[in-house]
Amino acid sequence: MTGDLFIIMNNYPINITATITEEKLQKGTFIFIYRASRIPPHIGVITNGLLYDITSVGPNTNLKVADFYKTSVKRKMEVLFVELKGSDLTTNEIILEKVKKYWKVTADTSCLAPVKDFLQEWKNINLAQATFLFDLLPILEGENLVAGVYELNLQPKIKNNVFKLIKYSQADIQDCIAALGRKEKISC
Repeated sequence: MTGDLFIIMNNYPINITATITEEKLQKGTFIFIYRASRIPPHIGVITNGLLYDITSVGPNTNLKVADFYKTSVKRKMEVLFVELKGSDLTTNEIILEKVKKYWKVTADTSCLAPVKDFLQEWKNINLAQATFLFDLLPILEGENLVAGVYELNLQPKIKNNVFKLIKYSQADIQDCIAALGRKEKISC
């Protein structure tokens, strides 16, 4: 029984609305969670059909979401998309500024940093307590900012419309960043 409790406490349940379509990603604003079942996942922002994030080698800015979607489908990449309520043309400007500010993932900066700053400015919410993705999501839900959560290539890992995000630690992030130093192909 204690083993079951450990598993429950080390997961964050995410209710899934539906499978995402390329067309749906063209409008609106989303937080994308790439490699959703790995520790740690990688996150960024998609807004108005363009993708933004920071990686260990630098930023991705103004990438067409259609290309990301097609690659994800072809390579069977596991991705969650948290759709946020409201969207306008300023979202692209705000996230671009934040991604340029942080530039890349380092020992002191995770991929969450520009996403948090973007959300704090765009939605005027305090995210100081959001150290990890599983801290951020309940705040967004509590502020009634989540319009839906969509998946891609995660169907086998979803039970009763719930995906269990594995909770990770700062040490997990640091291990991933250290691995990036050894192997530039990984994205944290």
